[in-house]
Amino acid sequence: MAYYPLERGCVGVHHWRMTEMEKLHIMEQLKAEDLCVKKARFYLNQTRDPAIQGLLQSCIDKGQRHISTLNNLLQDAGLSGLARH
Repeated sequence: MAYYPLERGCVGVHHWRMTEMEKLHIMEQLKAEDLCVKKARFYLNQTRDPAIQGLLQSCIDKGQRHISTLNNLLQDAGLSGLARH
């Protein structure tokens, strides 16, 4: 991704210009990650096997980290991301 600072000399504020296509790709990835987390939570609640529960919890944790990272990218660009449930 190519980011360009919007304002120079602002202390503590770093907003980056993001192309519309980059924003669309990030928003689509956010939706996909959110759906994966929801599905993993659903299956986690359906299983009693501890090994599968651990695997699904790992998937949920990784998906939440991805969502957080993508939301941070959007916030750094001065945009808002997906609302957390």
